Amino acid sequence: MNKPIRVLIVGFGVVGQGFFELFHRVKDELGLSNVSISEIVDLKYGHIKDPRPNIIEDIRAGKAIGEKIMSDDIPRIIEESNADIMGEFTWVSVKTRGEPAFTYLSTAIRSGKHVITTNKGPIAFHYDELMELSRRYNRLVRFKGTVMAGTPSFNILKLLPGAHVEYFMGILNGTTNFILSKMYEEGLSFNEALKLAQQLGYAEADPSLDIDGIDAALKVVILSRVIGWRHAFENVEVEGIRDIDIRKYGDKVVKLIAYADRDKAYVKPTPLDKSDVLAHVSRNLNALRLKLDTLGELLIIGPGAGRFETAQAVLTDLVDIINSARSG
Repeated sequence: MNKPIRVLIVGFGVVGQGFFELFHRVKDELGLSNVSISEIVDLKYGHIKDPRPNIIEDIRAGKAIGEKIMSDDIPRIIEESNADIMGEFTWVSVKTRGEPAFTYLSTAIRSGKHVITTNKGPIAFHYDELMELSRRYNRLVRFKGTVMAGTPSFNILKLLPGAHVEYFMGILNGTTNFILSKMYEEGLSFNEALKLAQQLGYAEADPSLDIDGIDAALKVVILSRVIGWRHAFENVEVEGIRDIDIRKYGDKVVKLIAYADRDKAYVKPTPLDKSDVLAHVSRNLNALRLKLDTLGELLIIGPGAGRFETAQAVLTDLVDIINSARSG
């Protein structure tokens, strides 16, 4: 009989709840009957032990409130938890360079837990430290959901042993792509398209991380580090699309393009020929073009955000950790 595997969730917002729902929907199908979500830690909902499968319904009805906690309690709870894997799904913070999520992840690793995160901050700002902790404590760090949600991105390189990336370029932010698409397809102004994106839930009330290119820049750093390049966030040239006027690009189609090779990295509005497939990636889709020495150009297009789209990434990482632990 397989050893029980316990999962601790830290952060029970859109992604945490999406993963909880998806996990319970497919766990038997995937042969994960020995895996359970044993704890949930969230500043709003408290510390919930042994959550029932219908916990989200209870939360929506105002019934499920765990033991009240403060932010300073979270590292202690992580350390004391008997979970085998921690999923960290809190909000990204650029100003604090990925804190407090980095503290949550490092605490989990030091206390013997494998970790999964969808938080771009700690991976972009603390990649080296997390990889060193992973080696020192022999715990796995997985973060597929930080780039293109559940759509394959850097993880596809595992299927291509011996292939080397010469450069990548792509559309790594769905909010800005939605705004630009609406400007081209419906003739909306930047402000009109942004307002529509906010109404539909594609943009936050404060859309700065997206429209100023910061979100895409974090993803450039993460992709670069996985590939083996040493780009840091501070060295990525970043220009967003705030108040952009697409008319100045003439017949070209402008997209917010993220690019990196070994020597340089940038995020900026880039005019594309209409013959370029990337010019036709519409609405809130993401796209990633990898130039490989063995295959030439490989193009991946798919959703880059969303409740279940990101939950799929977490599930992918969870299964990867469990399979790796079994084979190890």
